[in-house]
Amino acid sequence: MFLCLSTVLSARTPERHRTLTTEPDAVVSPLTIQKTLASILAPISPMVHANLLTGLGSTVATDLIDSAKKLIGSRYRRGSSGPKAFDCSGFTSFVFGQMGIQLKRSSREQNTQGERVASVADLLPGDLVFFGNNGRRGEAVNHVGIVTSVDSENGTFEFIHSSSSYGVRIDSYPKADYWNRHFLSGRRILGNEN
Repeated sequence: MFLCLSTVLSARTPERHRTLTTEPDAVVSPLTIQKTLASILAPISPMVHANLLTGLGSTVATDLIDSAKKLIGSRYRRGSSGPKAFDCSGFTSFVFGQMGIQLKRSSREQNTQGERVASVADLLPGDLVFFGNNGRRGEAVNHVGIVTSVDSENGTFEFIHSSSSYGVRIDSYPKADYWNRHFLSGRRILGNEN
């Protein structure tokens, strides 16, 4: 979180004794700053605008992932959303909630938020990844995690999640056959919070 400061002019008599002091206005999240900068920077070159926001987004993603990694080893418990035990969607909603971003409670509902990322090559750290079954009636999501790193050239990524067998941990796609067979897609939440 960032602390915004504003300058306040303290008037004393006579005028030569005026002093400047700094007082905290409010605590502002990185995402609020990102949105404010987006509105300010909109009139400038789209390339410069995109590069500045990508840098801010990656900072938010880094903070999100750091927060998630602090929970490694927390146990799995069905229906739990922390802070000592989690199911998969309870974990993701808890971590994003610590960044001021509200996710819906179930993995199926979270799969409706943000922007769809269909290709592994397009994933970014901080994206949600969904697993389940892809059948005639569409995707049946039953698990969710948060991307921690991506190697788009090799089509691989690592993700942190609350595993029913091991609790909160980091796994690799597609190393484990289960994740390879059940990967559905990703969703980009960061930068798409509205």
